[in-house]
Amino acid sequence: MKKPVIILPFLLSALTLPGITIASATVSDGVSAYEAGDYVRAREEWLPYAALGNPNALYNLGQLYRMGRGVERDYKKAEEYYLRAAEKGHVGAQRNLGTLHYFGRLGKVDMEQAYKWLYRAAGNGDARSQYIVGTMYYNGQHVAKNETDAYAWIHLSAEQGIRDAIKAQDKLKAYLDSDTIQAALARAPGLVGSYRVADNRDLMVDGQNEQEIEQATTLDVPGPAKQDTAPVSPVAEATGQAKPAPAPASAASQPAVIASDNYRVQVGSFRSSEEAERALDGLSQRLGSLVDDHEAVIQIVDIRDKGVFYRLQLRPFGTRDAANDYCGRLKDKGIDCYTMKTPPQP
Repeated sequence: MKKPVIILPFLLSALTLPGITIASATVSDGVSAYEAGDYVRAREEWLPYAALGNPNALYNLGQLYRMGRGVERDYKKAEEYYLRAAEKGHVGAQRNLGTLHYFGRLGKVDMEQAYKWLYRAAGNGDARSQYIVGTMYYNGQHVAKNETDAYAWIHLSAEQGIRDAIKAQDKLKAYLDSDTIQAALARAPGLVGSYRVADNRDLMVDGQNEQEIEQATTLDVPGPAKQDTAPVSPVAEATGQAKPAPAPASAASQPAVIASDNYRVQVGSFRSSEEAERALDGLSQRLGSLVDDHEAVIQIVDIRDKGVFYRLQLRPFGTRDAANDYCGRLKDKGIDCYTMKTPPQP
């Protein structure tokens, strides 16, 4: 028989404090229910503690509404729960609130709100937010393009093991001048000077927002190769006179052209993001550069009557022939795969 939840008046204030065992235990019960696929029970476990302002309960309810698990998908409700948790300093909620605005889940893309919350999460040590903020600085999305800040944030994300950030940093190393890189490395530690205690991951449930970040095709790092003419300096801009152009970079020093993401090669479909990540790690260890030279993405597909699937894909391929050729090389190594057209972004 399920134990009744007893909340006495003198316990109410204690339950809102971090680290109190009785609150954590009940939030943990909800996490266990969620992991067992009982989303309705998970919601029931979290609701009383969300009403008392428990940040993890608020965050987890936001996850349910974002993904439509046990409830109708409702991004507005997800935003409300995330916002309450984010204002209490919950880093995961800050990130998720930012990505709701970044991906336009609330009806429109709002880069101002996206940057506000992603920057806050990045400063609090969230690796995925650091990656997005870095690419926003590199691409000049909402903020002025700043290669120093871009490299600094991407470096911080790469240091925490984010695969796409590691690849982006490697590309930027071959693209940016050494002075910019050294300035970025000196700046990076100060960007997370306000880093506080990390979220308690044991009391949080994961969701598709983490894979959404990896699938964001707008995060182009690096962009087109620099032009041979130098950018106009602030002084030259005022006078209308540009500085003399530097000598053209050698072909060896310029970054390789990145193929358009028109086609992908799918190598597996899994029931959780963790399974997909483990499969990718296994392929990387087995095949090395054959896999590592391509970007991996996890596409989330919600088939209502069958559940949510996490499809592991490798990209980018500009043409179907190129993708077919790559898939053939994988099959020669005993890996099942098939070519697919890149799905349109929502």
